[in-house]
Amino acid sequence: MVALPMLLLLSCETMTKYNLGNGYFLIADKETPANSKVAHGKEDNFEDVILGEILDYDIDNDFILIHRKVTDQARSIFEESNLWKKQLGEPDQYWIIEKKYDGIHGPMNLKEYEIKRKELGISPGVKIRK
Repeated sequence: MVALPMLLLLSCETMTKYNLGNGYFLIADKETPANSKVAHGKEDNFEDVILGEILDYDIDNDFILIHRKVTDQARSIFEESNLWKKQLGEPDQYWIIEKKYDGIHGPMNLKEYEIKRKELGISPGVKIRK
């Protein structure tokens, strides 16, 4: 019985929370990158927005740009999640979150992402690896 609380404590220590602004956070697992997510909320009351391995992200005052990889490891971690099932698609996925309106665009392929970037007028200085 002692082992379970110790495991929970250790797994919490591997998680890092990055503030992306307007209540959005990247919650990343240092040891298992596939066990990462973008969530929205405050304090410890978060709703998952994007699940899986986040390869890269960038932010400004208005937008969050995400490049996510659908991996077998992420699939095994999140396979029971209805949100994960809705987000399946191409292995490389791109997302844009409009912070002011909580607008979430994605998953998109690279071409769709570039079109949506232009539509939304996102500054060229805000970019992610492709």
